Amino acid sequence: MGIILIFAHYFKITNNPLFENTADELMEELLKEIHDELPIGFASGSAGIGWGMEYLIQNGFVEADSLDICEEVDKRIMEKDPRRITDYSIENGLGGILHYVLAHIKGVIAQHSKAPFDETYLKDLYQALKNIPSDIELSEKFRELSAKYSDFYINRKDIDYSLSLSYIIDDQEIENLLKSISSASSAFRPHPLGLRNGLSGYLLKNLL
Repeated sequence: MGIILIFAHYFKITNNPLFENTADELMEELLKEIHDELPIGFASGSAGIGWGMEYLIQNGFVEADSLDICEEVDKRIMEKDPRRITDYSIENGLGGILHYVLAHIKGVIAQHSKAPFDETYLKDLYQALKNIPSDIELSEKFRELSAKYSDFYINRKDIDYSLSLSYIIDDQEIENLLKSISSASSAFRPHPLGLRNGLSGYLLKNLL
């Protein structure tokens, strides 16, 4: 998905159809990867795919009905009981799910004036956030996401959430990646391609 976002931005800048066609072809391949065994995490699972789709739609790169295009992703997300998740990271845990849920709710409400998830899931996610032990160390970003979702769940008003790549990209990880790339010993070692801590994140950070 990170690579798709790169080509989408390059097409917007250059208007070269090669970038648009490549992004479309990669998206078709990516959608084929949504299957029963796909994890729900952000780094390599359903939440990351769904968030990327919302980013493309809400930023005007594509015209699509996000409720329809993310239907399969939503099913995968709702199959997992959020109250049993004890990982709060963006990569593989509740942090990444919150990013997708907030982005998706914002997008669907704008198009349909309703939330995309059923009431049971919305309640379970709210309860999961309330039940986090007080002695668990959480990042400031996670606490912010949690507050935004709780505010939506209680008041059912517009979500104050920005689909910003800077919200996702880990600056420290990108810096570590650059150090690794510049090392002669890593010349033939594969590097991560992801948005949060890989080459996609690095290119987009410098492009935007």
